[in-house]
Amino acid sequence: MFKKLIQIGFISRELDRVLKSYTDIYNIGPWYILKFCPDNVQLMEVYGKRQDYAMNVAVCPIADIRFEYIEPVTKSIFSDFYDEYGEYAVHHLKLGGQDYKTSFDFLVSKNIKAIQTGHQNGGSGKNIYTFMDTWKELGFITEIVEITSDFIKPEPEKWYPEKNKDFKPVFKKASMIGVLVKNIEEKIKEYEKLGIGPWSINDFHKKSGSDLNLKAAFCNRENVILKLIQPDPDSFFASHLLKHGEGIHHIKMEVDDYEDILQYLQSKGLDIIYSGKYLNEIEFSFIDTRKHLNFIVEISDKKIDGFLTDIPIIHP
Repeated sequence: MFKKLIQIGFISRELDRVLKSYTDIYNIGPWYILKFCPDNVQLMEVYGKRQDYAMNVAVCPIADIRFEYIEPVTKSIFSDFYDEYGEYAVHHLKLGGQDYKTSFDFLVSKNIKAIQTGHQNGGSGKNIYTFMDTWKELGFITEIVEITSDFIKPEPEKWYPEKNKDFKPVFKKASMIGVLVKNIEEKIKEYEKLGIGPWSINDFHKKSGSDLNLKAAFCNRENVILKLIQPDPDSFFASHLLKHGEGIHHIKMEVDDYEDILQYLQSKGLDIIYSGKYLNEIEFSFIDTRKHLNFIVEISDKKIDGFLTDIPIIHP
């Protein structure tokens, strides 16, 4: 079902603050901003029932993956999510691979329910989007879309900042999504049930030359790696899992110069949550960027794709 990652979605009650942080601190923009409401979206449903809603949406691509921030205006799955989890959580991933109907029918056959839908108008066409409740199975909501051939993307209400500004982003690309889980073998079964696999698995412990005490599983997609993390009780991940439960913990962002970017982020008052090495080879740091971006960032001095190929396939 899932071949590539199209978009990462967040919820914020302070959209202006988030966008200002992206542009002023991380030099990422410009942001396309549009209000979704009954004036430009038809056939709205929430939790399977006909219901109008409104939300301000800001979107910006970082390389080949779009980042989306949704500011709920009225009650919807987005306001409910914010009320339960707050600002610092990834809400959904927009996944690409199969056509909309095939993906929808497959998920429904696995007892996954649609929890919010809409048909956005554009020209004489439609952008049909549906959010599927895969939170329990995957640790995030799944968005699937169908864009008709005659859909024309509406002009934004505004750009933030101006569209013609030259941006040199601090982060080059999102390359890995880190998901905390309680039991990695059981969670892999949940992912595979929804067509996401195969997985490679490895132990990262200090005794094996790693500064992490955890078990991790990796699934390579076309443009991103999914990583499931089962921390030991003494791992720095464990307290986050205990406090917040299963779900996306961090996003690994590629950078041009690890040391320079690390120093730059520290100069902006950002704390290093944890630093170490993977297998005595690759230096990494987890940076607490939540107050700016609503998620934790991981950076490293090398791409890790190479050494993952040597890890044996365990599932399926």
